[in-house]
Amino acid sequence: MGRCGRRFLFYEVVRVRNDNPELAEIHGELGAVVGVADSSKGPVEYGVLVFRDEMCWQVSEDDLESTGKCLSRDELYSGERVRVRVDEEGRGSVAE
Repeated sequence: MGRCGRRFLFYEVVRVRNDNPELAEIHGELGAVVGVADSSKGPVEYGVLVFRDEMCWQVSEDDLESTGKCLSRDELYSGERVRVRVDEEGRGSVAE
């Protein structure tokens, strides 16, 4: 550990392990860590951008393994920005 209690860094390339049936659709897939949600009630959850389909999945640190590689932010994002407006009920929409 040693990374503020987190096992993985932002933009670290990870592989989804094969032992969680809830993640069967992405078993063995590679992706990059793009978000983190610390929890006092269990393992840290990560937002993982799966390269195969460019979808982001919420994955427990117990279901990930490091590949030893890290990417830069520029390798993942185009630099284009989108503004989002959130209404009172928490629904988001693209702001003009």
